[in-house]
Amino acid sequence: MKRAMILFLAMLTFFGCDRELPRPEAPAPRTVSFSPALTELMFEMEFGNHIVGVTTYCQPPEGVDIPIVGNDLNITVEPILAVEPDILLTQSSVGRFDTLASLRPDIRIELIKIETLSQIADAMVKLADLMGQPTKGQLARIKFLAELKNVRIRVAGRARPKVIFLMGHHDPSTAGRGTFIDELIETAGGVNVAADGRQGWPKIGIEAILKLKPDVIICESDQSTADEARQYWSELTKASPQKVRVHIVTDKRLTIPTGRTAGVFAPMLADFLHPETRRGSGK
Repeated sequence: MKRAMILFLAMLTFFGCDRELPRPEAPAPRTVSFSPALTELMFEMEFGNHIVGVTTYCQPPEGVDIPIVGNDLNITVEPILAVEPDILLTQSSVGRFDTLASLRPDIRIELIKIETLSQIADAMVKLADLMGQPTKGQLARIKFLAELKNVRIRVAGRARPKVIFLMGHHDPSTAGRGTFIDELIETAGGVNVAADGRQGWPKIGIEAILKLKPDVIICESDQSTADEARQYWSELTKASPQKVRVHIVTDKRLTIPTGRTAGVFAPMLADFLHPETRRGSGK
């Protein structure tokens, strides 16, 4: 009975005579993105005009109005069907869209995992292939890998400080092994001390942080709490035998894996870890 009702509602949405199609000008393949990272990659690669639906967590460019069709915590078929997609992009399990697939088996549901730097480059190629412009994907991949290589060359041969990346200063999470932030720290010439025995994005206690004895703390924070976070970590580590450098980052895009990871954030982390290599430093 429940499935029949879902089907009925979906058909009303899909076949409604007076319905005006959201983003009617969108070229094929009309695409729904259930991933903030994939949404940003699509716009970075100039495929944003294909997107006809996003999640509540996606952030399209300012002034671009795209229907919100749900999020990973709340997947309902009606708003997805209403925008008539050809492709749905996700970073989570394809099985979560089984109901959608049963109602519209012609919608192509694509799982694109992005956990590491190489997977960011692979995602660029995959998205371009899906949009029918494979050359653009290959060029984006080459550019992305070249930008990472340039940062590695810049910091090569230098002493590698011990680094920890933290999200927030109250009950923080960190970036463990297998994350693109872990790899980004290595690329920028540091050692991620949180990677030892930790995978993914675990919570980490203050005692554990101090025990790791980082030389550099990089903390992602809201703009409104940036000064508080800087003072918090500076006070907490002032008794450390070595001077601990604290850097607060308020741009939340740092933890969204896109082309910006190589072009903007890898050089930024290199500035944090090896300020003597900054362009114009004279050293």
